[in-house]
Amino acid sequence: MASQPLLDILNLKTYFYIRGGLLKAVDDVTLSIREGQTLGLVGESGCGKSVTASSVMGLVPIPPGQIAGGEILFEGMDLLKLPESKMRKIRGNKISMIFQEPMTSLNPVFTVGDQVGEVIRLHKKHSRNETREMVIEVFRQVGIPAPEARFKEYPHQMSGGMRQRVVIAMALACDPKLMIADEPTTALDVTIQAQILELMNKLKKETGASILFITHDLGVIAEMAQRVAVMYAGQLVEEADVETIFDNPKHPYTRGLLQSIPVLGTKKKQQRLRTISGVVPSLFTLPEGCLFNERCTETMARCEQVRPKILDLGNGHTVRCHLYS
Repeated sequence: MASQPLLDILNLKTYFYIRGGLLKAVDDVTLSIREGQTLGLVGESGCGKSVTASSVMGLVPIPPGQIAGGEILFEGMDLLKLPESKMRKIRGNKISMIFQEPMTSLNPVFTVGDQVGEVIRLHKKHSRNETREMVIEVFRQVGIPAPEARFKEYPHQMSGGMRQRVVIAMALACDPKLMIADEPTTALDVTIQAQILELMNKLKKETGASILFITHDLGVIAEMAQRVAVMYAGQLVEEADVETIFDNPKHPYTRGLLQSIPVLGTKKKQQRLRTISGVVPSLFTLPEGCLFNERCTETMARCEQVRPKILDLGNGHTVRCHLYS
């Protein structure tokens, strides 16, 4: 691992100013990813995972969105201070993104070969023939059979798994240092999910790229990540290496997520699946104290009044909870 993080997100605040009021989608989030590392970002839908990714990519719609504070340092350079012209040279080149629904990522009226080739021509300035050969090679790299023939196909002519491989090929086309995968297997069936995850692990070893892997599935995180950050209502509540998160979770929300994973194949009498009671608080009207307070089984009087701060438990394990203060 490199001594300095490849990506350093410091106290990021991404807010949306809309008719209903101020929505704090990402509120004071700090994360680091080192070279060759996969960081899993976990949490329920609407907790701010995808907005964090959009902030890194410079894709937050302004207005109504706004980066209200913080820094996003990539190789020591603050992306938030770059003009759009320079950000375009980084986006898709040094930092790429794999979206969860390939049919919304791919243009239906262009062949998949042309769409992946466009990324290469934009950043590498190769000739059309050189670009075609590079696309065919990256198709072969991601396991697309008969890549020469697939080059001429349109997205609707391919299966969901093949389309996702095309999206991964597009992300890999310029040898990025960081890939952001935003729930890349959500729309796929279980068998294809396993193939895509195996492919991403293989490509990571071959290319050495770092990955920010966003998901709500802790089973996927166990297969993919070295470190895990747990997000709730726009804030990070716990971060540690993957073994620590699964073996010794500290935050009640993290424990709730782990307890809600179904366990198959046990000889014991099947038990009812455990759930986390209540719902995520509205980001328009967040409580004064702990954001998880109303759903927590270990709440104290202090939790209702004081917002907990991030505490360092040692060995890279941090938690936002009054139980450890």
